[in-house]
Amino acid sequence: MDSVDEMARQRNVSIARLQGLEVATISIDCAKPVDVGFYAKEKARFVNPLSWLPKAEIRPGLFAYGKQAPNVAHAVAADSDLCAALDVLLTRYAFAVEWCDASLHARVNTWTGTIDGDSTGGERFLSNLETVARRLGDIAQGRSQVGANLSTRAFGPTWFRNRAMVGGLLTGFLGAFLFLFAVIGFSALRRMMH
Repeated sequence: MDSVDEMARQRNVSIARLQGLEVATISIDCAKPVDVGFYAKEKARFVNPLSWLPKAEIRPGLFAYGKQAPNVAHAVAADSDLCAALDVLLTRYAFAVEWCDASLHARVNTWTGTIDGDSTGGERFLSNLETVARRLGDIAQGRSQVGANLSTRAFGPTWFRNRAMVGGLLTGFLGAFLFLFAVIGFSALRRMMH
């Protein structure tokens, strides 16, 4: 049996491994700005800092969030294969699946499971990820049973994650600058007092 990395390469999926997190990314046939997240109710154990974003129920236990969520949820709900694949990803592997423009990201917490941690060695995960990407591409291209209005502003989990990362970097630099400024000022003050 091939390794999960080899199977991923064959399906044009990239897997990034960070401490405690695996992120699988696959491209979607989409030229429109999209920023929507998907989650399953039972996987939403932790407090979601983005819980105030618009949410839409796709099916019982399956949700979309982000400004475009209501439009996307309606189109996703009409595709039973897409719903089934999302359900498998979100209940067995990923805590979140996010569609950002022409990419689909599945975020897997390695403390609760891994991409290749089942009897298929990752085949089930990758197959369902591929199905979700293909079906979302159909929605984006207007080839699905129900269309989704993607003309609303893309404002969802990826937008906030990017801003949080930039904000964290800026806060770190500002903190280091203020610390250095305080140390230099304290040294100068000590010299003046002696």
